[in-house]
Amino acid sequence: MSKLTTVELTDLPAKPRGGGDEIHRSWNRLVAAHKSVAGLFTTLNELRAGQDDMRGAISEAHRDQARAAIVFTAAGIDACLRTLLRDCLPTLLAVPGGAHGAFVGHFMAQRLNGPLTKATKDAVTNIDPRSALIDLYVEDLTGSSIQGAKDLARCRDALGLKKDPALDDAILDGHQSFFDARHEVVHELDLVDPSGKGSRGRRHRDLAAVGTQCDGALQLMHAFIAPTARTVKAARRATGGSTP
Repeated sequence: MSKLTTVELTDLPAKPRGGGDEIHRSWNRLVAAHKSVAGLFTTLNELRAGQDDMRGAISEAHRDQARAAIVFTAAGIDACLRTLLRDCLPTLLAVPGGAHGAFVGHFMAQRLNGPLTKATKDAVTNIDPRSALIDLYVEDLTGSSIQGAKDLARCRDALGLKKDPALDDAILDGHQSFFDARHEVVHELDLVDPSGKGSRGRRHRDLAAVGTQCDGALQLMHAFIAPTARTVKAARRATGGSTP
């Protein structure tokens, strides 16, 4: 009997209902990311099962599969949250509530407090200033990528989900280790000492730990999408729109 421990993802829950077109693209991005990462783990398991001695040392090639899973997961999070914000904020900002309060608070503190930047002026004077300001807001929130728990919290607040118990600060902080790993893999190539001084060996990624981190991070995106679907549905109703 093989003692090989496989690395697998938990299935995603069913697609949340009630969000309509606003959550469609972000959900598809999450499903695609989940499928890609699951495929990497399947390949990893097959490579390990093909070893002459499955109890032997884990090769660097196997750990590279785990590193790729971290990168794919992080890319999925970036795409999912950025799309969720862009597609849902126009609806959420049409009604009073947490999302609108976070939007106003951000611009008052970051964009309208002092001399206006060119980007702010361009957005205000755009032929469609509302859309341009939302785009600017999303860029401020997500930057080039989500870097950690603080960025997750800002996205949560922007979606009006600050009081959601499934997204409280302690839960988001619990995912910081995943983002730290992503930084090490992407920006340091997983070198122990990226400065070049002393040891430059690569970190020995624990495969089971990587699987747990990636699985938790992808499941967290469902925790973002599901309550957003509900708030979008409520906002549609408040403005007299349809609620598919």
